[in-house]
Amino acid sequence: MDAGREKLSGVILAGGRGERFWPLSRFSRPKQLINLFGDESLLKGTWNRLAHRLDPEAIWVLAGSDLQKAISSDLPAMLPERLILEPEGKNTAPALAVAAAMALRDNQDPIQLVVPSDHWIPDVPAFWSSIEKAVQVACDTASPLVTFGIAINRPDTGYGYIEKGEAVPEQSQAWSVRCFHEKPDLATALGYMKSSDYFWNSGIFLWRASAFLEEVSLWMPELYAEVKELITAPNPLELLPGIISRAESRSVDFGVMEKSKRVAVVASEFAWSDVGTWESWANLVDQDEEGNSCSGNVICLETAGSALFSDSGLIATLGVSDLVVVKSGDVTLVAPKNRAQDVRQLIKLLRDGGDKQKDLL
Repeated sequence: MDAGREKLSGVILAGGRGERFWPLSRFSRPKQLINLFGDESLLKGTWNRLAHRLDPEAIWVLAGSDLQKAISSDLPAMLPERLILEPEGKNTAPALAVAAAMALRDNQDPIQLVVPSDHWIPDVPAFWSSIEKAVQVACDTASPLVTFGIAINRPDTGYGYIEKGEAVPEQSQAWSVRCFHEKPDLATALGYMKSSDYFWNSGIFLWRASAFLEEVSLWMPELYAEVKELITAPNPLELLPGIISRAESRSVDFGVMEKSKRVAVVASEFAWSDVGTWESWANLVDQDEEGNSCSGNVICLETAGSALFSDSGLIATLGVSDLVVVKSGDVTLVAPKNRAQDVRQLIKLLRDGGDKQKDLL
């Protein structure tokens, strides 16, 4: 069985903010809407990856209502009725429960491919090869909720990990999930990397809409009681604000995936990064002979191992190494590259600085 024989739909999660890419990423222009690789946003790249196989009517986008105009502009091929807007962010479990319930309307029950809007996946054919494999697992086994595991190539403390269990019968490179592990310390991450039993958790999922809601009913029954009304309601979008406002804020990992006994992991064939920080961006783009990653108007002398990004004005460096320097609009960020994870501390400082400082967010 392959994706061509099943009704397959894509669900793009576009509600995040990507604060670690400040100052390029701002509240009105979050990470998924910025151009980090070439001339298209991460969101547009995600859309194009799905559109390689799916028609626009089969692609749904979930986002905050404040981003409606920006997302519609960035995705001109998106059908307006396929944009689900949340009045407030309640994390991924409520959003995906809503998406599954909406998919079940009109006696439909598609397989849903859930993808974050801000990942780097350059090999589209390899991506779809892994999707085909996951469709087989979701349709033909007792593990209808599928996640995608990424081969570990470094002891990364910023990723979640998946521990695989028994092999799924008659399925190549697919296992039950023994356990999900949150971001580890360095020693633990080294142990995961040395073992063949662990993957990085990509945050990409595939399931039949009804199967996912069955698990929601088991592990988040109050949420299920709310969203099931969307399946038959004459005007479901009128119910959405109330459903979201009453929903508990919880990720799908904590709320469903880590509790379900019906989850499988497929070994992915594609290169992947969640592009979580400026340091990770620097590792994905071309570097000069001194190991510098540069974008925009940049000159550097006696500079090594640095990430330099400008969308407004010149960055000039002399005699420095291992820095992140980002010039965007009216803000310049300078930090050691190994502190790229900590940019959110500056965001908090600005939020606490009053209305004048908040203009820079």
